[in-house]
Amino acid sequence: MKKYYHFGAAFLISSLAAAAFPDHSAPEKGPWSVRLLPGQPGFVFTMYGCPGELDKLKEMVGVMQEKGLGNGFDPGPTANAASKPLFEYLASIHWPMICYPGFGDFQIKDGKACLSDADEAAMQVLDQAGDFSAIQLGEWGYYFHNLSCAESWWRDVYGPEFDKMKQFMKPAGLAGYDTRPKSKQECYDIVKDYFTTRQRAMRGRNMSVTGHSHYEAYAAEWGARVVGLEVCENIAFTQSKIAFARGAARQWGLPWSLQASPWFSGACTTNGPLRIEGKDARGLDAGHSLSLYRRMWLHGWFAGAALVTPENSSAIFFEDSAKPDKLTAHGEAAAEFFAFTRSHDRGIPFTPVAVVLDHLAGYNGYMGHPWGILESMPGDTEINDLFVSQLYPGSDHIHHRPNPDNPEDSYLRATPYGELADVLLSTAKAETLSAYPVLLLAGDIDFDPAFVDALCGALKHGSRVLLHPRHRDTLGDRMKRLQEAGKVEVLDLWTNPATERPAAIANERLARLAAEYLPFSLEGDPVEYQINRTQSGWVVELINNAGVAKKPKEPAVVDPSAVAKVKIVPKTAVTRVREWRTGQELATEPAINVEIPPGETRFVEVESGNTATK
Repeated sequence: MKKYYHFGAAFLISSLAAAAFPDHSAPEKGPWSVRLLPGQPGFVFTMYGCPGELDKLKEMVGVMQEKGLGNGFDPGPTANAASKPLFEYLASIHWPMICYPGFGDFQIKDGKACLSDADEAAMQVLDQAGDFSAIQLGEWGYYFHNLSCAESWWRDVYGPEFDKMKQFMKPAGLAGYDTRPKSKQECYDIVKDYFTTRQRAMRGRNMSVTGHSHYEAYAAEWGARVVGLEVCENIAFTQSKIAFARGAARQWGLPWSLQASPWFSGACTTNGPLRIEGKDARGLDAGHSLSLYRRMWLHGWFAGAALVTPENSSAIFFEDSAKPDKLTAHGEAAAEFFAFTRSHDRGIPFTPVAVVLDHLAGYNGYMGHPWGILESMPGDTEINDLFVSQLYPGSDHIHHRPNPDNPEDSYLRATPYGELADVLLSTAKAETLSAYPVLLLAGDIDFDPAFVDALCGALKHGSRVLLHPRHRDTLGDRMKRLQEAGKVEVLDLWTNPATERPAAIANERLARLAAEYLPFSLEGDPVEYQINRTQSGWVVELINNAGVAKKPKEPAVVDPSAVAKVKIVPKTAVTRVREWRTGQELATEPAINVEIPPGETRFVEVESGNTATK
């Protein structure tokens, strides 16, 4: 039986034209615009691993330029004074770079990793050339909650100095806190103090990279230069993390990035044949599949990332790392990807819905508790269910057993309503909120005066606010002010049969939002899809996440029959349709039919005489 992609009522209204909203047809002029790395003219694809000697660095840059393997380093030279000659060379070619600190304890709040005056002076070489640089504060949320009390990790970091430094360890069982916090405000203050302390140690140069957490919005608020994500590895919730990162970047006017890790349950992708080293697996067929890397790189780029980093690439892309003259299959795929990004205008991700959470929500899907430790209230569970059961179903392999036949299939998931949302916090200004046609409030919210003012501003601009009856009750007399400002919809109460819990919004209402605001409806097999706006129309990204099964220590198995067949139904007149990956021109009447091979991505460019939804 043919599967239909939108659920329920979506097909009943798929032919409806999308609503018009003032200025929403020109997101490139406002908060929706894609932020690039400062000083960079375009998207950046980096090499992971940088030679520490100047002549070898120049050789690596030459190889990267010759083979089209990228235009930056992450990580680049170590952030210290000794790297100044390397910084001077990179500044001369205007390549951006992300540095790692000179000490392995850079995540520890009171650790030794601090920029000295000489280190800072060396890094200013890049500043003076107008080139972007940052120092990675990687996986800081995971460190805070999980490693800050892990004695084995501390012993690995400090070795013989462990007894001297163990005083800074956090008590076991408290998720990184010294005592059990009593409120979200207390959690917020403590985590902020941790992050900003590390910011001061690196003199404001930190780039946040979060993996096992959803703290992207807080990193942006607290001064990160880039809102970074680590994905792949054993990390769940990829798509909701992108929604958080992109929303945070738009709210705070920052670039965001994506780093794809090759680690996967005791296996790591490297060059060479598949082999077992101790208990771990290594080689090109170890770790994640090349298919997932390709899909992840492409989706990160298309979703608006300023920077994509293929982790461990210097040990994966070359058949012989010491002599980088011949590329592996992964290296060839990387070169093809980078060339593709340079020859196509990705446009601007069109996300008509902003999911707005309270400033202190502290959502943390990995820990399963707000701020990693507090008991979840019904509003917190409502937020979690919205992301893992409704918008991105099947993305949580942390609290649910991964598919034993294909443990990789939870990393990217088919999206029943498309990638139509960003996540904002209630500190967003009216200008940011106004860029979204729909504002969906989720979880418990403290409607402070500034947030109510911002909502009123967005409503007057033409945005629609969707809220829960609980929000109406919390607002009290202020509800009338919102209603007078514009369109406010109190959602019907709905219990999700999949979770047997009250939900933030009904699936049927989500389907109607997708049908009303997205410029296309999709029919056919389940795929992950995202829509971007371009100067000449739209581009639809179609990802077939089915058909490639991958276990950490075994080669990928491809099912050639798992071809996804999708019909794109435009809501406006179409003049030309072209698929980017194959270069094929596609018929437009009566609909646009696309086939996506297993584990592959297709980009369908739809040109139209009028790019504004109507």
